[in-house]
Amino acid sequence: MNDRAGFLTQVRSPLLVWETPPAQSHELQWVTHSGVCSQRPTSSDPLIFEVRKVEHARPSGLAFGITVGRAANNDIMLDDSTVSRFHASFQQEERTGVWYLNDAESQNGSFVDGARVSPRLPAPLTSGASLGFGDVRVLFLLPESFVDWVFTRMVRSFPGAPPAGKLNR
Repeated sequence: MNDRAGFLTQVRSPLLVWETPPAQSHELQWVTHSGVCSQRPTSSDPLIFEVRKVEHARPSGLAFGITVGRAANNDIMLDDSTVSRFHASFQQEERTGVWYLNDAESQNGSFVDGARVSPRLPAPLTSGASLGFGDVRVLFLLPESFVDWVFTRMVRSFPGAPPAGKLNR
């Protein structure tokens, strides 16, 4: 990530950052699904998803937007019981470049900055918006903002790291 321009040339889609805050207690967390090891984010190791269409071995049958849900045939799979199999979709308006979130009548709702999204009524997104899919919270970042987010975390974690403004642009 020390080549900002190179990164921005390669990544043109928004990114979703899913991180779980540090636990407030030191109690043991027991996994109750034997033989299942689902990938879960942590505060020190978030999951990053690129918001883009993915080629699937099993087509979803849904030709619209970039899909989000618990099922493996979504473009973005969020492994959480509060996320519907097909929960929501992203679409970009070609003329303006604005991104929108569409809720697919999900059981536990989709949210933009804490406000519930009405099913079938697209909600416009801005970089830095907090999105919710059931109980899963993610940060929606355009590529430029993502680079800044990464370097802000680096500076916090490694005080000697260069600030984002001092990197190759």
